[in-house]
Amino acid sequence: MSNRRVTTSDVTLLQHHLSSKALTCLHEPEGMLPYHFVIPTYDAVAGADDDDALPERSSVGHYLQMYDWDACLFAQAAHRIGIDGLPLSVVRNFLALQQSNGFIPRTVSPAQIWDSGDVCKPFLCQTLLAEMEKTGWAERSVVATLLDGLNRYLEYFQNNRRHTSGLYCWRNVLESGIDNNLALLAPQEALKDENQTAVTFPDGRLLATDLNSYLCAEFRAFSRLASSCRRHDLAQRYEQLGSDLARAIEELLWDDELGMYVNLDPVTGETVRLRCVSGLMPVLFGVASDHRSRRAMQENVLNDEHFLRPYGVASMAASEPLSHQSARGLYGRAIVCNWNGPVWVLPNVLVVRTLLRLNMRKAAVNIARRVIAVMVKSLRETGVLHENYNADTGKQLWAPKFMSWNITALELCDLVAQNQTVNIARQRQLAPGLAHQPAA
Repeated sequence: MSNRRVTTSDVTLLQHHLSSKALTCLHEPEGMLPYHFVIPTYDAVAGADDDDALPERSSVGHYLQMYDWDACLFAQAAHRIGIDGLPLSVVRNFLALQQSNGFIPRTVSPAQIWDSGDVCKPFLCQTLLAEMEKTGWAERSVVATLLDGLNRYLEYFQNNRRHTSGLYCWRNVLESGIDNNLALLAPQEALKDENQTAVTFPDGRLLATDLNSYLCAEFRAFSRLASSCRRHDLAQRYEQLGSDLARAIEELLWDDELGMYVNLDPVTGETVRLRCVSGLMPVLFGVASDHRSRRAMQENVLNDEHFLRPYGVASMAASEPLSHQSARGLYGRAIVCNWNGPVWVLPNVLVVRTLLRLNMRKAAVNIARRVIAVMVKSLRETGVLHENYNADTGKQLWAPKFMSWNITALELCDLVAQNQTVNIARQRQLAPGLAHQPAA
C-alpha cells in the first residue's frame, strides 16, 4: 500500500484549521471548574446540554463537557497553538472534584458531573510531567502542593481496581473511553440482544491492556514528579509499582501467536484474543520491550491484512470478523461510538510517536500522510473535522466539529513538512530544476 499524496497546501490547511478552531475549545473558569477548561467540540457552548433529556453527544455527536483523556491530551498539545499553562489548569480542575477516597470523575461540566461512577483515566500525572519538563519545572512549588491529591487518586486504582495478579480492570467498557471495545465486551457479546444467556457481561473483571499501560506510565510519571519535589519515599514506591506492573503486563498479557497484547479474564483464565487497538497500548505507552514493540509494529500495525488501511491505522484489525465501519457501535446504543474498525486520530499519533522512537521514520511518515489525507478530505468535503473516519474510504462517520486529541495531528503536520523539506533539499542536490516541483 503506497503513501498517500499530501501537498504542502494540504498540510497548511490542516495546521490552520487545527490552530484556529482549537482555541474555541478553551473556556473560562465556571461553576465547579475553578480553572480554565476544555471541551472536545469546537465552536460550542460548554455544558449547554446539561439539562437536556437527550445530550448532544448522543444526538449529533457534540461533546460539551470536559472529558478525562480528551482534556489531558489536548492540554499537552496546547502550547503548539500558543496556550500556555493549560495542563496545570486541567489537572487542578479534576483534583478540585476529588472525593475523600481519591476518586475523581471522568466527565464534568461547570454545572454537574456526568457518567457517574466512572473514574478519571490515569493521565493526570503524565500531563503534569510533560508540562513541567517543557517549562523547565517553572511550577515545581505548585506541583508539590498537588502530590498528595495525585497519590490518593492513584491509590484509588490500587484499592478498587487491582486484582491479586497485580493487574487492573476497568469498571465497564464505557469507562475505558473505547466505548464498544470488543476486547472488553468479548466477541460473544454480539449475541447479547438475541440471547441474553449467551455470556456473562464481564464488567469490572477483565484485566485490560490499555488501563494497565496507562497506569504503568502514570506510576512512572508520578515517581518523577515526586522525586523532583524531594518526596523520595513516594518516588521510590511508584517507581517500584511501575516496574512491577510492567513485568505483570509482559508475563500475563502478551500473546505470542498474535504478536501483541490481549485482555485476561482472571475468573476463567482465558484471554480475549482480538486484534484491537487497546492491545497495542503496552507498545504505544513504552511499557513493552523493544523486541515485542517491533514485532507488534511489523506483524500487526504495518500489516495491511490487519491494522494498516488506506487512511491510517484502524481501531480494530480488518482481519477480525466483527470489524465494521459504521458510524456507531453495536446494539444501536445511542451513546456508543465505534472503535471496531474506523480510523481515529489519537491511536495513529501514538503509533507515529512509537515508530519514531523505534527509528522507523519512513513508516511513521507513511502513516502521518494517510491521517493528514483523511482529515484534509473531511475539511474539503464538509468544512469540519470529525471524531472518526472510514479506514478504507475516508468517509466522515461521527461527531462533527470534533477537536479533542485531533489537535495532536499538528505533530503529524510537522513530521510531513520536515520530510518534504528534506526531500526538496535532496532534489536540489541531485537536480536543481526539480526543486520547484510541488512536494508530495
